[in-house]
Amino acid sequence: MQNIKLTPKQESFVKLANDAGFKTEITRKDIISLQVKHGITKPAWLMKNTAYRVNRASYTLPTLGEVVKSESTDK
Repeated sequence: MQNIKLTPKQESFVKLANDAGFKTEITRKDIISLQVKHGITKPAWLMKNTAYRVNRASYTLPTLGEVVKSESTDK
C-alpha cells in the first residue's frame, strides 16, 4: 500500500471533521451536517474512494498524513 499525502483541502476537511468530534468514522448524514453548518463542498474524494467505505453511507476518516490507496483509482 502506497502512502499518499492529503491535499490542503482534504486536510482541512479532516481537521474540521475531527474538531466536530468525528475522529475515525463519519456518515453521509454527518457530512451533510458539516456542509450546512460550515458551507463546505462535499468531499467526493472520501465518498467515492472504496478504500474508505465502511458500510453504506459510512466512511472511515484518514488520519492526517496517511491515505489509503483505492482500488478504483487504478482505472
